[in-house]
Amino acid sequence: MADDRPEYVILSPCTTSKSIEMRTRTKLDLNKSEKELSSDHEVTANTSVFLSFIHKEKQFVLYSSGKIVIKEVDSVQGKALLIEVFNLLKERGCFVED
Repeated sequence: MADDRPEYVILSPCTTSKSIEMRTRTKLDLNKSEKELSSDHEVTANTSVFLSFIHKEKQFVLYSSGKIVIKEVDSVQGKALLIEVFNLLKERGCFVED
């Protein structure tokens, strides 16, 4: 049976925080993400809980649950960058297959 749910949902948790969040259906492999991103991105932190990196001068935080957060951005630019990073992670095989 086909799964018709969207691959992700974009939320704006707080209008004053200037951050936007994407929740994906699939979990992320943080170590694989760090390996794949470090060749062309600045990885600023990798803990067992999250991975932080810079993409197009914006800070992103990835969580193994599949949550992706972009900080200090307006919603229009943020949504476009979240989708860009989602597709980048997907292309590089950073999501954990079920």
